[in-house]
Amino acid sequence: MKHTFCSVIAFFTMKYLILMLALCLTIQASMGEFTTTHANNIHTAIFGTSYNKFVRPSATTYVGIELNLLSVNEMDVKKQIMSSSGWLTVSWEDPRLTWDPSVYGGIKYIYTKQEEIWRPELIIDNSVEGMSPIGHDEIYLKVNHTGEVRWDTPGRHVTHCDFNITYYPFDYQTCSVEVTSFAFTIEALTLNSTYDTVNTEDYKENGEWVLHSSRVDEKNLSEHGEKFSQLEFKMIFERRAKYYVANVIYPLVLVSLLTNLVFLLPADSGEKISYILTVLLAQAVLLTLIGNSMPTTSVQTPIMGMYISFVLLMAALATIITTLNLHLYLRTDQKAVPRWLKAFTFLVLLRINCRTAKVKEDDKEIEVANEDIVKMEDVNGKGKTLKRMLNRRSQTPNKENAGFPFQCKEVSAFLDCFFFYLFNIVLIITTLVFLVVLAVSDVPPP
Repeated sequence: MKHTFCSVIAFFTMKYLILMLALCLTIQASMGEFTTTHANNIHTAIFGTSYNKFVRPSATTYVGIELNLLSVNEMDVKKQIMSSSGWLTVSWEDPRLTWDPSVYGGIKYIYTKQEEIWRPELIIDNSVEGMSPIGHDEIYLKVNHTGEVRWDTPGRHVTHCDFNITYYPFDYQTCSVEVTSFAFTIEALTLNSTYDTVNTEDYKENGEWVLHSSRVDEKNLSEHGEKFSQLEFKMIFERRAKYYVANVIYPLVLVSLLTNLVFLLPADSGEKISYILTVLLAQAVLLTLIGNSMPTTSVQTPIMGMYISFVLLMAALATIITTLNLHLYLRTDQKAVPRWLKAFTFLVLLRINCRTAKVKEDDKEIEVANEDIVKMEDVNGKGKTLKRMLNRRSQTPNKENAGFPFQCKEVSAFLDCFFFYLFNIVLIITTLVFLVVLAVSDVPPP
């Protein structure tokens, strides 16, 4: 009997505990469960007749902004614009939008459209595709029970960017997205950066540019004696130079070294002029192709552009020198070497060609003219061939040419060797300086 009574007491005690536990779980679930009734009551309570969306929340409203970068769509160096995709996270405190979650079923936040609530008037100050305020009527704002409002505004931002192409293609570019308070002065609304850098958690890499670093600068914009708060989201991009090394710099250096080979071609080949003109035209076309990728600005002159212009100048000089040298080579009187060229030959050309000046003995001997063959016919038509020596005379050597034993063809060959060495030295030194300057300039801006 006693054992049965204890069993009954234990049974009812267990049943009571189970019922109490179920009741607690039911009450807890009902308090945290979202219902449209509670949500409607919150909207009615905070957005009632006392709420005016045209009145700012406080005397000075502090607005925090964060730029979330998704991708860099385009960086047009010629148009000097940057196109990027992302969204701005804007947050502020509105004491009028508060409620007690325990009264409204535990609901801690609600959503509303931007036409129903006060929001800061913001614009992208450096936009090149319109200056309309950011945001859209279909975007929802998240309102927390503490009065914190969060506003995420996605968009495609096309902004102006000052490109510095001095060290193209090993260059860094600084582009920015400037967010400015348009209607409210700094006394009424102040913009603060939520983070010190741009948020790149969801950023997709670009094929031409690498996002090197970013920062946020807080500034004030003065207009008609009034100051407006501004945030500048700066992003530093580094150009991927592998493509340009393989397709621009390498062909450019190779074509520049081809200019010197014109002085190695024999003058008898007849290809010297055609070769140097081909090289000149190739460099001109290459300069045009590279120039199309550069912005049409005179603020900065790219080092590569100056190098191409120099190489083009050297090819033009090589064309002029080759033409004049061929004129010397093809002279009828091979002894008619200009006096200044004779002096230059003794001072420079012979040393470069490792030659010494030896006067030929033929100049001191008696010159005999060629035999003329005269064919005469008599009256009967019988031909007779007579040989006679004409102009057989003793000639004294020319005083002007007595000490210069080289002909124009030989001097022309000396000049080709001289200019080959000279152009090689100048072009190699210039190319090395060009490459070193581009290499040491690969430093990001501060």
